[in-house]
Amino acid sequence: MVIAKQSLSRMDTFRIFLLVSMGPIVLRGHVEFNNVHCLVRDRKFMDFEYCYLKSVNRSYKYLSLKTKFFQLPIESCMTKFQLRMRENKRILYNFDIKVDACKFLRDPDKHVLANWVYQTFAPFSNMNHTCPYTQDVVIDRLPVHHVNKLVQTIIPDGRYFMNTTWVTDGITRADVVLYITKA
Repeated sequence: MVIAKQSLSRMDTFRIFLLVSMGPIVLRGHVEFNNVHCLVRDRKFMDFEYCYLKSVNRSYKYLSLKTKFFQLPIESCMTKFQLRMRENKRILYNFDIKVDACKFLRDPDKHVLANWVYQTFAPFSNMNHTCPYTQDVVIDRLPVHHVNKLVQTIIPDGRYFMNTTWVTDGITRADVVLYITKA
């Protein structure tokens, strides 16, 4: 995916600097999945075959979802990612990223934040190539402990929601909202 803006703004760079510099001192909790909602905005284009969290035992919980596309191939895709702290309005912990998904997958290293988000689910997904997509997208058993390894020193303790909005051909098709707690 290629980002809509080719470089990080000064505010994004400042946020990353602050989070990374604070990380080793303050941030060490564990992430827990609380809920997931997969919302379809265009049922003629797609649907979710399944979208759920499953708790196998106290220490193993995972996320699984599968899309069902009715209009293939998918030639273009924009993704908007938002991470918000639910308790307050501290701007430091609110992120908005808008990325051209097809261009990003050609060179993921060009956008640090989008690549960080992508790495949280990439090993458990079939979304590992650039457009066109000619098959349904699956995230299969994304374990919370994998997400925990990637975010435990990046975000502070608190309750969050992560929203990804998927747009193809200029039309918003779906949202996936994941509620997490880091303590």
